[in-house]
Amino acid sequence: MILFWKRATRYTTLALSIWFLLTALAACGDTTTSDPQPKPTPVVTLRTYQGAGFTLNYPSNWGVHASGNQVTFADPQGRNVLAIFADPDRAGEPDASVVADQAMSHFKGTLLANAQDISAPQTFTTGKVTWIQRSATGSLAITDPGVQGNLFLLVTNFPPQAKNTVTYEVEYYGPTATFGQANVSFMQMLQSFTFTTR
Repeated sequence: MILFWKRATRYTTLALSIWFLLTALAACGDTTTSDPQPKPTPVVTLRTYQGAGFTLNYPSNWGVHASGNQVTFADPQGRNVLAIFADPDRAGEPDASVVADQAMSHFKGTLLANAQDISAPQTFTTGKVTWIQRSATGSLAITDPGVQGNLFLLVTNFPPQAKNTVTYEVEYYGPTATFGQANVSFMQMLQSFTFTTR
């Protein structure tokens, strides 16, 4: 019987200690008053990027890294990314659907872990150009390891059916929790995408 009371006393003491600690922490909470005036949303201007055979507008507060035939744009936190790769070295004009399937298969093992396809239209049109589209969700492997994320892939050949055809791949991805907000910027960038070669 004494053993029972010792355990009960110990657990009660522990529970009360935790309760007092939580109460003390709650009392020490944020004592600042909220500003009645909402802070204005900063205006983000767009800049134009001239790439290998294309231009596009991107938010001025996003970072840009170009290397060879690839350029990557990242939001200020580096969590939402849009990358463009131009491949002029493919022999002939490859089937954009095959390229998209191969690229997505590769990304499912590198950019996303435990990836599963997302139901989305098979094509995406910007201006007069139709892109093959693939999409997946999974655990981000590079930008935010372990965080659930979304990845969209666009592939097209431009100019179509020409000797100088270039295969273009666009990947845009980020955490699922912020993807809807980042998608506004992604869509602005994609809608501004213009080919400069004919």
